[in-house]
Amino acid sequence: MILSKKMVSVAAAAALVAGAGALAATPATAEAKAKVGGTTVITVPLALVVDAKGAGVTIAPLAPSRAQATTDVVGVTFPVTGPAQDGILHHTGGLSFASSITQVTLKATMPQIEWATSGGDNAYITMEINGIPASSPFAAYNGTRIPFFTVNDFTMKGKWGKATKVGKAWKQTYTSTMTGDVVFVDKSAVDAVNAFMGAAIFTPGMDFGVLDSKSTTTHSCKTKQECSQK
Repeated sequence: MILSKKMVSVAAAAALVAGAGALAATPATAEAKAKVGGTTVITVPLALVVDAKGAGVTIAPLAPSRAQATTDVVGVTFPVTGPAQDGILHHTGGLSFASSITQVTLKATMPQIEWATSGGDNAYITMEINGIPASSPFAAYNGTRIPFFTVNDFTMKGKWGKATKVGKAWKQTYTSTMTGDVVFVDKSAVDAVNAFMGAAIFTPGMDFGVLDSKSTTTHSCKTKQECSQK
């Protein structure tokens, strides 16, 4: 299903013009026997999708991401691939943004939600960008990770389940949920994205949608006591 071009374009701009590199967060290290799953969904107002398409920008999910439209919103899903611990949540999939005006197609993949483990009101969504024209002064950003969005006033909750015996092993699952409002980046980033798309579609601080994430990390243990020490 085709979506709105905003996601990728705005994200691209944010990193390109603002000169923001990868955030300093350190990726969580999953233990060898931990199994991770879950999905992050961003629900986008359908009006925003329609406006972008009317301006000549087409957005489409990059597999395994997918989109589901309802009456007034479009839900874009991103499968979780890494734990929601240690300040980062890894995903696969992404979005492509194609402009019929400039013939530029930006691709943003492998979303990561990053937040300060010491506390803070906001989190950030970073993605790897590709598709910037070689003639652009920002071409060097191809293949790099940049901030796309801010997740304002996010809330996160985590809970350990009970250790259970499965065959000869013990397993224990950690469930994490996260919600927040997804907002476009500052003026310099928005200006860059609009330039790539050839249309003044986005504005600084514009709402993109609402984030709702649920992930699970199931740990395997040799004993019940070992699981209880997680």
